[in-house]
Order: sequence, then structure tokens, then C-alpha cells
Amino acid sequence: MLSLDDVATLLRERPGRIVGGTDWRYAAVATVFRAGDEGAELLFIRRAEHPRDPWSGQLGFPGGRAEPEDMSLAHTAARETSEELGLDLWSPGATEIGALDQLQARARRAIKPMAIQPHAWTLHSAPILAPNEEVAEAFWAPVAHLVDPHRRTWYDAARTDAPYRFPAIDLGQQVPLWGLTHHMVHEVLHRLGLIDDVASHTTPRARV
Repeated sequence: MLSLDDVATLLRERPGRIVGGTDWRYAAVATVFRAGDEGAELLFIRRAEHPRDPWSGQLGFPGGRAEPEDMSLAHTAARETSEELGLDLWSPGATEIGALDQLQARARRAIKPMAIQPHAWTLHSAPILAPNEEVAEAFWAPVAHLVDPHRRTWYDAARTDAPYRFPAIDLGQQVPLWGLTHHMVHEVLHRLGLIDDVASHTTPRARV
């Protein structure tokens, strides 16, 4: 089983990839690990339904857009996690691992000039989570479930109005894990040595 020490060591092996460009906006999410019965677990949220949210109702990581008062994207991720879940990532029970690979944001219909920075932590206790109105629910998924081939599935959605079938993972929730967070998860799994490459697990197929 993958331990928290394994996670921290492997995720720190190289600096995070940077993709942002001039005049881009930035956002950050928290990839938070804890120890569970099946080894390391990863924290997810299901976003509340909102007509103005391009990721409405999807599974994701806690996080959001950078604000001028944020000292860094790590602080953006921690602030948003505190606001959304009441979880303090600067508390003594949490250990900061560092920045992971940035991805360019893609909403349901378009690529956006926004870079999203995942930032990783490990927790050494089982915190009580208090989701706010932006979060429908929060849950922990064993990393072992994320690489389980029996949980692989597909999700049908549009990309710039063209129909596509997106790779997804069934985590036993109302919707599968797909899209941008699905891609982030596979970047993490690749860093952890649990998959050989990212593209073969994340490339969508056009529907006819």
C-alpha cells in the first residue's frame, strides 16, 4: 500500500510544470492526502449546482481563483480549502508537500487563458469537514481506487459544441470523476509511479 511518506517523497522528486502565459489568470487547488485502511486517500469535493459555474456539479479538488491578497498559489489553495471545507492546511496536523504540475483550464465548451496550480499536502489526523454552500459534499477516495481498471468508465459531454466521450473513474458518487480534475489526478498518479503515461488515460474520443 502507498503510505503518506511514499506520497510526499515521490511528489517532491521534481518541480511542478509551469504552463501560464502573459496576462493569464491563475487558480489553485489543494490535493490533500491522508492515511486510510487501503493506504493513502485523496480528498475530493462535488461542486454544488450553479448556472454560472462552468464546472457545476462536477467532482474536483477544493480550490478557486487567486485573489490579490494571496501571497502565493499555495495560499490560494489553502484559503479556498478553508472557505469551502473548514479545513486549515496550515495547522500542525498538516504537512505541505509543494506545487505539482499546472494545467490550462478547460471548461465544458472552451479552453481558457487560465493556469490551475495543484498544491499538495498530507494530513496526519482525520479532520471534521464542514462544506459551505459551494460544495455539495466532500469525500475521501483511496488512491488504489483511482488506478483500479474496474472503475474506468466514460462520460459523454461536449467540447466546443462537438460531442465527445471523456475517460472517467467511477468513485461511487452521483457523477464520475472526469474532465480537468481527472487529468490532474492522472498527473499525480504518474508522479507516484502508478501509471506509465498520462495521455493514454486522459485522451477523449469524438462521438459520431
